[in-house]
Amino acid sequence: RELLGGVLLRQNLGFGQIGEWAVHPGGRAILDKVQQSLALEPDALDASRAVLRDYGNMSSATILFVLKELLDKAESEPAMTCALAFGPGLTVEAAVLERLG
Repeated sequence: RELLGGVLLRQNLGFGQIGEWAVHPGGRAILDKVQQSLALEPDALDASRAVLRDYGNMSSATILFVLKELLDKAESEPAMTCALAFGPGLTVEAAVLERLG
C-alpha cells in the first residue's frame, strides 16, 4: 500500500480517486491479498476475477484482458484506473490510466 501510495502521489492522486482497478489475476490468492492489502471494496476486482475465471492466468497478456473487461463495462464518465501487474521474482509494475469518456 505504501509503495502504490507513492506512485499515486506522484500523479497528485490518492486511493479514493481511483475508480477502477485492473490487477493482473495471477491467481485467486494474489487477488485476495491485493484486495485486503489495499483495503478495496468487495467488487473492486470483479474484472480481474472474471478474467481469471474465464481465461485463467495467461501471463503478460492477462492484464490486457482485464483492461478490455473494464472498457466493455465502462460508463461514459471519465475515470481513473490503476493497473497492477506482477512478474517473475519480485517484479511489480503499476500504471495510472485515465479514461476520458
